[in-house]
Amino acid sequence: MKNLSVVIAIVLALAFAPMAFGRAPQSEKALTITQLAGKIADYEKKDIQLTGVILGACGSGCKMWVGNKDYKDGDPVALVWAKDSAFKFKTGVVGQKVLLKGYAVAKYVNLCPTEKKAQDAKTAEQAGKGKKDCDPLKLTPAQTKQEEAGQLQSITFFATSVEYLK
Repeated sequence: MKNLSVVIAIVLALAFAPMAFGRAPQSEKALTITQLAGKIADYEKKDIQLTGVILGACGSGCKMWVGNKDYKDGDPVALVWAKDSAFKFKTGVVGQKVLLKGYAVAKYVNLCPTEKKAQDAKTAEQAGKGKKDCDPLKLTPAQTKQEEAGQLQSITFFATSVEYLK
């Protein structure tokens, strides 16, 4: 009976060791760039974990660009800065996977002046009404904050810590 208790204690200790040291569960909660870009309004300015591949880095280590492993031109990318310049990023690590902690800030583009202006003028002409250029969008409750703000242009991530993964 004593030996069985020792065996069970060892098995339990080995099973919960990764959680006690915080290694295994961290990357399970991390968002990818695609997930972050898809729901940026939900995560903006909140403490999150972000994982991705380093696509480029500044030679001085002040910033880097993180994207998906299978990045293609036009895919979402995050520009990553160390919050308050607290640390420098490794240089020469393009292609390495990284786990970041911190928060994201989005920049939006208001498409109204460019795309909607011509369309609104044509609609007003056809309707014979004096429709104003760029009338406010009429959004349903199901539409997100991101749609209210405009189209996502870029994501800046302010890292409070960085972990280089293999």
